[in-house]
Amino acid sequence: MKKIIFSLILSFAFILNSAQTTEPKPIVIVQNVVMGNLTLNSLDPNKIEQVQVYKTPSTETAKFDDLIKNGLINITLKEKMTIESLTISEAKKRFKLPANALVFLNDIAVHDENILIAEDLLKTSSVIDPDKKTNNYSAPVLKIKTD
Repeated sequence: MKKIIFSLILSFAFILNSAQTTEPKPIVIVQNVVMGNLTLNSLDPNKIEQVQVYKTPSTETAKFDDLIKNGLINITLKEKMTIESLTISEAKKRFKLPANALVFLNDIAVHDENILIAEDLLKTSSVIDPDKKTNNYSAPVLKIKTD
């Protein structure tokens, strides 16, 4: 009986854990490039000069105002670092998407096609074609996640 109760408790805990929604994650920018966790984890903390956190749009973050919804972390390095990156517009071309394709970064619509994103983000991105049965998109969508 104890084993059954223990199994039920474990099952219930697993179901509760699976049902929880994930917390929205802030966007992290290093040298004006939106970073993914893979690249971010390789940063040497000793090379960081400053970290700024923005929760509302400001003149300093105007370019990234679309992305500030869940917070924006801007990391300034002591010296320049080479970050393999491309613009949102270039990412759309790489996936052979039309100019009217929509781009979402962590489920936030991106309107500035000149925003730079780290190359590693494209490894986990996906393209969703418009389909009236499953979504309301009027054009293809490029979904990019930073985690």
